[in-house]
Formats: sequence, C-alpha cells, structure tokens
Amino acid sequence: MSNALTVYDQFDQLQRAAIALQESGYFRDVTSKAQAIVKVMAGAELGLPPFASMTGIHIIQGKPVLGANVIATLVKNDPRYDYKVTTDPADQNTEMLLEWFEPGPMKTWQSVGVAGYTMDEAKAAGLTGKDNWKKYPSDMLFARAISRGARRFAPGIFGGSPIYTPDELGADVDEDGNTIVDSVMVEVTTDSITVANLDDATAVTEPEPTGPSPTLMPLPTEPKPEILPSSNGDVFDAVVAAGLSVNAHGARAVLQNYCRTGYDTDEKAIAWMRKYRGWKEGHDLTTTEAAAKANLGESPK
Repeated sequence: MSNALTVYDQFDQLQRAAIALQESGYFRDVTSKAQAIVKVMAGAELGLPPFASMTGIHIIQGKPVLGANVIATLVKNDPRYDYKVTTDPADQNTEMLLEWFEPGPMKTWQSVGVAGYTMDEAKAAGLTGKDNWKKYPSDMLFARAISRGARRFAPGIFGGSPIYTPDELGADVDEDGNTIVDSVMVEVTTDSITVANLDDATAVTEPEPTGPSPTLMPLPTEPKPEILPSSNGDVFDAVVAAGLSVNAHGARAVLQNYCRTGYDTDEKAIAWMRKYRGWKEGHDLTTTEAAAKANLGESPK
C-alpha cells in the first residue's frame, strides 16, 4: 500500500492530532480545523509527524510549501537520494550549486546532475530587493537550490508533486528557511474537511475522531553509502591531478554547469579550468564571471 493510501487509512488519528494542535493556539497561520488537517495530511504523505507538519508546511496558492530545512531533512533521510554543496564557501553569497546523487554499484553514490541558483537569477526575478535576500543571501540561494534540485532529482520523495519553498510563492522567510507567519496567505476557512473516498470516488465527510492517539510513520533507517570522489580516470580526475580542483565532484560541478566549450578530453578540461581558476582567483571574479571569460577563450593576464 502506498504511503498516500496509508494516510487516508489513518485519517481519524491524523485529524485528531491536527485539531489538538490547531486548538492549542500556537500556530497563528492556522485559523480552522480544516487547514490544520490539510497540513498534517500533507506532511504525513511525506513521512513527517503532525507537529513537524504544522510548523514546516504551508499551503500557498493551493500548493504545498516546505521550508528549505524540511526539504533537506527529507532528502537526507531518504536512502534513494543525497546531495552535496559544491560551491566554494567564499562564493556562497553569489551562487549555490548542489550536486545530486543516487545509489550506484558497490554501495557508492553516482552523480545524476547539478542544480543551483545564482544571484544573477535572483536579480532577474526581482528578488534581491527583499529584506531577507539582503540579510541572508547564502541561505536564500540554498533554499532555491535545494527546492530546484529536489524537483529535478528527488521527485520520489514528494510523490511527483511539485514542491516549493515559501519564498518561491511570495512568502517571507527567516535565515533558517522558516516561513514568517504574517506573510502567509490563508486560503481555507471552513471548519470541516471533505475527502475523496478511495474506493468509489464519492465525497464523504469524516466524522469526529475517536480512538487511540496517532502513531508516527517511521522514516527510512537504511544507512546511506559514503559519497566518494570519482576514481575512474576521467577528465574530472585529470583536473584534480593538475591541481585545479579539490576533488572530482567539484570539478564535475563546475564543468557541467559552466563550461560551454567542451571538456571531452583531459587537455580541454584542464585548459578551460586553468583559465577559469586564473580569472576567478587572480582577478576576484565570481564563478559566473570567471566562467564567461573562460568560455570566450580569454586567458588571464
């Protein structure tokens, strides 16, 4: 049985927990029982317990919205996916790149792609004027990068539903990626909730709950394999051997995301990376600016 169907089997228990949390008065963005139930059910489908669902999930414009820390936790707790920040710490106020992995042979990880977000993209989207982007640029870039990567490379966690961070749908967040409650648009106002009957697709209104307290659905416990650098003699290892990158993952992330002139041979990869590193470190350019110079074939003076 899928996790979504299990949630509906546990509807009475989840509803009881949601109502108790809503009536506590601690969650100002939840003004009705229906809103609380929707949040708790949405979280349960992802494997989150009721309290975490109430604090970490919001429904904005009819879409489930998760804080960046919640998305990162779900990815790290799922044995099918993992990610690693590949951007140099010194550059994380201007861009954030995350390399994504899936389990490969011999219980090691294999890279499936890179997803990131840059301050140039934020400027183009009109985001950099917001107070949170001025105060916490690296955190905001990470939030955008983790949600973009989760949609592209870890869809199984979310059952195929598109997942967004609060900032992507117009809500303000703090430096920890938590939604600032006053910025959330409250849309549901009824005190009861109607769900679809899974057997005959007719609408039924669930009765008031009775019975034992809810139990929490366990998260996967299988340990993840260690993320190891590539060692198969490819161009990324050649870049590392030339002293142009700390490890093969970092070389792969930069070349795949920024090199536009080709890196199918060791010589091409090393030549491009030498120009890129020269511009970046010798002329104090951002990664994007340095890569643009390297793509034009310009050597630093």
